Amino acid sequence: MSRADPEGQSYAEEPGGHAAGFDDGPSCRLDAVVEEGPSCRLDALAEAGARVLGEVEVGLDPEGVVVDPRTNRAYVACSRSNHVAIVDLTSLTRLGAIPVGNEPIDIAIDEVSRRMFTADARSDQVSVIDLDTEQVVATVPVGSYPAGLCVDPEGRRLYCGDTMGATMSVVDLDRLERLAAVEAELGAGAVAVDTRHGRGYCVNFITASVTVVDLDRLAPTERLGVGEGPCAVVVNPVLDELYVVNSLASTVARLDAVTGEQLAELPVPNAPVGITISPGGDRLYLANRGDGSMSVIGIDGREWARTRVGTAPGGVAVHPSDQTVVLVANAGDGTLTIVRDTLEGPPAERPPEEPHPLVGQRLPDFALPELRSGKLRHQSEWADKKYILNFFASW
Repeated sequence: MSRADPEGQSYAEEPGGHAAGFDDGPSCRLDAVVEEGPSCRLDALAEAGARVLGEVEVGLDPEGVVVDPRTNRAYVACSRSNHVAIVDLTSLTRLGAIPVGNEPIDIAIDEVSRRMFTADARSDQVSVIDLDTEQVVATVPVGSYPAGLCVDPEGRRLYCGDTMGATMSVVDLDRLERLAAVEAELGAGAVAVDTRHGRGYCVNFITASVTVVDLDRLAPTERLGVGEGPCAVVVNPVLDELYVVNSLASTVARLDAVTGEQLAELPVPNAPVGITISPGGDRLYLANRGDGSMSVIGIDGREWARTRVGTAPGGVAVHPSDQTVVLVANAGDGTLTIVRDTLEGPPAERPPEEPHPLVGQRLPDFALPELRSGKLRHQSEWADKKYILNFFASW
């Protein structure tokens, strides 16, 4: 098993890896440790329609995840480890780490050039990794705090949402040069491309909007209003539809990709963050940060299945070669969960909704220091009163 320190430096391999693969065999548990956590856990969670195949420790705060089908390896951008973890999906083991810039959030692959890219938010750059050597070969300066990436292999461009710069950077995939900075809005992040209609979509978290971009002119053409906290977007080329995750509203906006008209707002589980679509275009895979689960959602908004994954899941991807396998990066516990979707179509009945065990229980007492005085204040001081708790999440 490979180890990495918080600075992203990789160490020698340790003996005793785990060989589980994508079989649906018995569960196992290993106690090998990487950065203070179990390196692999197989919890045969045979929940309705989805089954966890394995879980691999990858690093601190993993977000983006991609798969190289040629090598059957997953690559996970670990934002607080400042590295990309390499995971062998045959043995379900972490092979090592590739150091990149500061706070890599998203990750994307261009199979034509055999290159991989990370959005290094605190370095204001994109790192370029050679997939065959698994080494950084270049960096490309982009806008302020890049957080979302999308590769257009046909147009030979990489699109990058620059959160603080309120722009969408356009990078030439072959020359590795920034071609343009398209005006978007504050909180620009996730990007999706509709090559059939020559449009790009840049999601703006702060302004609850999507900037529509003409990819030929590299100019914004329209602003689409969506729900609160949009943070992910995916195009359905089968139905000419667009799906935007509204994390703070716990919904997915379903839009017509041609007209921009919102067709529906689908209610989904708590605080969704990541989304991807099945190759057949009939279902969405949603990573629910609020309750540590992954949902299989039909295009009509019906939840087909939900399975527990790690803590605070975010990035989600479908395996290109085995399209029943879905990978989920769990930012809260530094793991990658591998799930098999066993559904051939919509289930006959909706899976039962199980309330959280703490729902209906009394709020436990806790204490926090005052911001100015440092005096410890207990929650019980405000018992039976109305008050607001303000939580901050870096994502």
